[in-house]
Amino acid sequence: MMRDPVALTEDLVAYDTVSARPNAPLIGRLATLLEPLDGRLQRVVSPHDPEQINLVARFGPDGPGGLAFAGHTDTVPWDGSMRATTAPERDGRRLYGRGTCDMKGAIAAMIHAAHAVGRDGLSKLKRPLWFALTFQEEVGCHGAKLLQTAHPLPVDHTIIGEPTGLTPVTLHKGYAIAQVKMTGQPCHSSDPRQGASAVHGAARAVEALLELGQGWQAQADDRFTPPWTTINVGLISGGEARNIVPERAEFTVEFRPLPGTDVAATMEEIEAVARRAAQSVPGASPLGVAMEVVEVNQPLFTPDDAPLTQWLVEQTGAVPGSVPFYTEGALFNAMGGQTVVCGPGEIAQAHRVDEWVELDALEQAAGLYRRAIEQFCT
Repeated sequence: MMRDPVALTEDLVAYDTVSARPNAPLIGRLATLLEPLDGRLQRVVSPHDPEQINLVARFGPDGPGGLAFAGHTDTVPWDGSMRATTAPERDGRRLYGRGTCDMKGAIAAMIHAAHAVGRDGLSKLKRPLWFALTFQEEVGCHGAKLLQTAHPLPVDHTIIGEPTGLTPVTLHKGYAIAQVKMTGQPCHSSDPRQGASAVHGAARAVEALLELGQGWQAQADDRFTPPWTTINVGLISGGEARNIVPERAEFTVEFRPLPGTDVAATMEEIEAVARRAAQSVPGASPLGVAMEVVEVNQPLFTPDDAPLTQWLVEQTGAVPGSVPFYTEGALFNAMGGQTVVCGPGEIAQAHRVDEWVELDALEQAAGLYRRAIEQFCT
């Protein structure tokens, strides 16, 4: 008999799957948990690292439609000084450990739900049940991106078990990053007129981009906190020595677009603003400006009238909402289905030195996921 979702969470937490480390051993364990249910399992291996693996499983009939349970197998880093390690610890009605909340607890609840339906019940499904257990979500959603391009799931509905307090989440902002590099003309700092400072150009560009972000606040959506597309310059560097007019400077800009934002057009706007700012720097020659798009992750938007959203609202009694963090939701939506994020625990309990999840939340999630199988696959 399958262990309860709390004990199963403890089992999964014992595997060290920090994003930079292999998840292959955990994938092997997950496969052994799903194989007795007589599904069709496939490993989708990273082309860059054979020890980073997605596990895709299908139960019930062949063909499109049905429901997918999705979750990432990796965790944020930990060390032995923390309470949240790979040695899970129960304390009252809480379970402490790295990944208990984000998000091995949800994966355990999903697997427990499938076992509750049973091998015979799964064999009689009218529509397929899928599992999509991914690698390296915490460092760029690499596993889900591989699935989208190489092995898209032909499902109608997807539940991602990120911690939302079992509230259905249908919205979150996107996440996009660009690196801007400026090239100037170096000279002795005793007469800066003989050169052109890349650092001064970067400084003006950063100021101009922050003003651009202020303008975005007029396009607010109160479903989010903060209710507008945000911008941030988190990294900046430049120069060679204090007495040389700098030849080089670079900075990294990120923005988190609201659903409906044209991300490509926003990237073009950022580049244009940076170029104009660089052109305003006096010097012996114009500054060179180059921008590289590093990463683009689209926002999540699933309609409130989507069947999965409506069903989860009925089951949980919660109004669908948004979260401030990024998930794999938009990637699963891009595969053709409709995705809702709904999992045990709260995001405030995750990524902490004492990460934890309520035992009751794991048990409630297992029941909710079992009912989802019955609703969308039978």
